[in-house]
Amino acid sequence: MLPHLYFRIDTDGKILDYKPGKIQSIHQLEGVVAGKKILEFLPPNIRIKFQQSINKVVETKTLVSFQYTLLLSEGNRNFEARLFPLQERQIIVIVREISHSEAKFRAIAQREALLNRLSSQIRASLDLNCILETAVQEIRNLFEIDRCVFFWYRQNTDSPQWESVYEAKSSILPCLLTDQVVSDEIELIAAKTLNKEIIRIDDVETVSDSMTQQFLSDFGFTAFISLPVHTQSGEIGAFSCGYCNGFRPWLDDEVELLQAVTDQIAIAIDQAKLYTQSRLTAQTAQDKANQLEATLLQLQQTQAQLIQTEKMSSLGQLVAGIAHEINNPVNFIYGNINHASQYVRDLLSLLELYQQHYCPPVPEIHQHIYAIDLDFLRQDLPKILDSMNIGAKRIQQIVLSLRTFSRVDEDGMKPMDIHEGIDSSLLLLQNRLKAKPGQPEIQVIQEYGNLPRVVCHAGQINQVFMNLLTNAIDALEEGVGNASFPTPHSQLPTPYIRIRTELTADQQVIIRIADNGPGMTEKVRQHLFDPFFTTKPVGKGTGMGLSISYQIVVNKHGGQLQCFSAPGEGAEFVITIPLQQQSSEQ
Repeated sequence: MLPHLYFRIDTDGKILDYKPGKIQSIHQLEGVVAGKKILEFLPPNIRIKFQQSINKVVETKTLVSFQYTLLLSEGNRNFEARLFPLQERQIIVIVREISHSEAKFRAIAQREALLNRLSSQIRASLDLNCILETAVQEIRNLFEIDRCVFFWYRQNTDSPQWESVYEAKSSILPCLLTDQVVSDEIELIAAKTLNKEIIRIDDVETVSDSMTQQFLSDFGFTAFISLPVHTQSGEIGAFSCGYCNGFRPWLDDEVELLQAVTDQIAIAIDQAKLYTQSRLTAQTAQDKANQLEATLLQLQQTQAQLIQTEKMSSLGQLVAGIAHEINNPVNFIYGNINHASQYVRDLLSLLELYQQHYCPPVPEIHQHIYAIDLDFLRQDLPKILDSMNIGAKRIQQIVLSLRTFSRVDEDGMKPMDIHEGIDSSLLLLQNRLKAKPGQPEIQVIQEYGNLPRVVCHAGQINQVFMNLLTNAIDALEEGVGNASFPTPHSQLPTPYIRIRTELTADQQVIIRIADNGPGMTEKVRQHLFDPFFTTKPVGKGTGMGLSISYQIVVNKHGGQLQCFSAPGEGAEFVITIPLQQQSSEQ
């Protein structure tokens, strides 16, 4: 038994659409209008049950049914109303006349089970593929037919086509999936489908249109029915069902059930399309937001790097200029100290001869010798000159380190002595390595391997060394971790920085800079090379040192910069760069 009335209402009871069945004398059917509330067309004794059923469907989101009696022109008739929940706060109402025939009850149960399964499928999933696949299978099983196929009408070609996308069939029949039928080849069927008409053929041999008969026969159909599916979004499809072994009459209640199924499928298609579109829109918006965020971060990083590069360039030029200006007078001093030492030795030798041959001196000279403490001067003056010589050499070393560190790399990559770059950075940081009140001296352990000269941007690599050594000193000033050793004269652990270099068999230069500081957590380590990330107090760090170092090593030299650390275990930075670059300029 099929529905005598089919309503789609919202949770307030407002009629969205309806379809009448065979019985036209149901209470005030001629007055039913979409947009009005269904309760307005029900007798008072039924309104309360109907409102209670709506409330229960909204609350439980499950099938709710109730029975009632109407006085019609034919007499008292018993009916059953079944309410099925849909998405978007909608409800399907199916009204059936109750039959006391056991066979008809089974038919009702089977058909309503199909509607219930499809409704559940629509509620449970917005996956259109899953819904259509379930629909063709359930329709074939219910009506015991040989084949049920769903077609999409494709209009985006010069010659419109019908494409089979889902199929349920007998195992002995050939598969029709992915077959495409040109619309002109089935002109009559296509025209009726596009016009929202149901095609109902009990016996294909009786079809008067030869083209249609030939088409259906080619696909093995002996009986055929097709119901159109038109969605609000403008898409067109069709459920085409067939029998392949003799004629088969299509009953009215079967057609009505199929029509109810296609109505629900049309709703499901619109809901799935809307859901997919909303997801795509949300994903597009999220992608744009992520892209904008990444672009902003890249701009900030580029700006910071440009500022830092300009600072380093200006600093390099300034240091180079200062080193040059200091170098000239230092060379003058250093070059004349040897002469001055020789002159002093000659004068002291002459003075000694005077003392030997003019002894004792006159009283005035004797008094002056006593006043200036001549014996002390003769002993101390050579020492002063030696100290001046050592100081001049020290200044020369500092100037050389400044010049080494301040390379601007105007000529691109050149062979560089890695050890010389490390030593220059250590020399410039010497003051921070010395002991201070409350802070012991930081020991530097240099374990250099036998490295050839490395082709690189020397100034940039020196900047990396300076950044890593500065960070190690900063960490050691906070304290030392467990990976420490006591000094022979004290039980307190000694802070240290260990620097190791080696050349691997595959011509990779590895520089390891490790400290025995407090270390860091895994969360901090993962963000260590992110731009603007810093754990230092405000004003002490910009968060760009390690980020720029990473860019220099990885992007500009094709190497790797890694950090290994754990809380209390210190930290080790490992620089890996190729001995020779693939091109002379990166």
